[in-house]
Amino acid sequence: MGLSENAEIITGQPHRTDGFSSPVSFEHPRPCEVPCLWLTDPQWLDLSEQILNRLRGRMTLIQPAAERRQKIIEALEALYDEPDHPHLLVLPSQAARDDFVEQFLSYDLIEDLLHDPTVEDIMINGTESIFVHKTGQGSVRIDRRFPTTRALAVFVKKLVILAGRSEVDPLNDVELAGIPGRVNIAQSPFGPQITITRAKEQPLSIVDLIRSGMLTEELAAQLWVYVEGLCVKPANLVISGGPGSGKTTLLNALFSFLPSCERLVVIEDTLELNTQFVENCSRLESCRRVKMAALVKNSLRMRPDRIVVGEVRGEEARDLMTAVNVGKYCLGTLHASTARETVMRLQNEPMNVPPLLVSLVDVFVILRRLMKGNTVTRVVGEVVETAGLEQGTVLLSSLWTYDVGRARLVESAPGSVYRERLAQASGLSPIGVMEETLRRTRLLRLMQRQTPPSPIDQVARICQQYLKDPEQAVKSLGGTMKQLLKG
Repeated sequence: MGLSENAEIITGQPHRTDGFSSPVSFEHPRPCEVPCLWLTDPQWLDLSEQILNRLRGRMTLIQPAAERRQKIIEALEALYDEPDHPHLLVLPSQAARDDFVEQFLSYDLIEDLLHDPTVEDIMINGTESIFVHKTGQGSVRIDRRFPTTRALAVFVKKLVILAGRSEVDPLNDVELAGIPGRVNIAQSPFGPQITITRAKEQPLSIVDLIRSGMLTEELAAQLWVYVEGLCVKPANLVISGGPGSGKTTLLNALFSFLPSCERLVVIEDTLELNTQFVENCSRLESCRRVKMAALVKNSLRMRPDRIVVGEVRGEEARDLMTAVNVGKYCLGTLHASTARETVMRLQNEPMNVPPLLVSLVDVFVILRRLMKGNTVTRVVGEVVETAGLEQGTVLLSSLWTYDVGRARLVESAPGSVYRERLAQASGLSPIGVMEETLRRTRLLRLMQRQTPPSPIDQVARICQQYLKDPEQAVKSLGGTMKQLLKG
């Protein structure tokens, strides 16, 4: 391999030095303009692949960084300790070994992109140019690509093994080790097609979504009442919308409204939701051997107060609705553009949920992705409640709709079936439920005035404190109970 002017040579030794030797040289790149020179070094790729083979089944996403690093060092040392080891890359000093481990732990060509807050998605189309989707810019091609199919294959194997999997399958959905995000890898005759979606390190809170224009304070307060249910009757709620409409973002924000005493079981195909601020939470992920439906069934044995399915796609929908039928409260998302389409998807293949069970969903929240000039805007397009069955048809009642002409949410119906049910369960009058919703609207308004805006964990603490001591919650925001009671 030719040498770069930005590289230094660590020369090989004909015998073992500090336990490592090889009759080859290792070009170690300094920080420079040319990224990841090691990807063109066959010996570096060979050593990396052999280490990955030794790490199969030994890595997990919850491993501390120090433990992850130690396992890599142990695999590296074990390779060089073999008496009949093949010619390996020479690493003649502790500094060289440390540098190798750092490079191995990196995400190579895309390491800096994964730490760029403006990058939402990274698309790698085989060994062709890499594209990124940037906030406010859309897809942008960058002057960067993997130099060889071998380098790309080792990169794919690293993504899969460090995520805790054992083999690279034709289709792979994995999480990034050490960085919030998910990876989809589809094997193709044109090379691996990789799509990496970065998750926000700090998820958007309900206050952030109010500020962004996705919803109003009034609707946010209504969603709070739906999710928390005055601690007596939470709503079973499904968030629907098209791709990229913000379903997962809104679902994550709604976690702030969950009472701290509740046990949550979260089930996903690929881990996307952030539950770090939820106290009692079990997280499950489907795989080749364990499907979503089996996880939903198993969740009933885990004493859940609430079952959350990140995205409802198949036969797990029937099991989820069965869980609702036996008294569990559920949240989830689904790909559909309207409330009626959501109902139709639930009732037909591959979900096949009977109309009677579909009617147990209390609320459908429909999200839309709108273009305003060159800017993408995500809004709540509609909030719809179920109103029973009539001749086998699920009746729907629209409460809120987004008026495109006026560019705002409007209340389309004053009555609420769920409000009547909640009033009966809580002992309050329907007017009492409305007054409580108004108080929560005012509390959210106080939160929105905070500068800088409160992160999602702090929003969750305030919401939970409000349930125990409303006066203290208001004081923590610099307000008074008079503001809460009379506006």
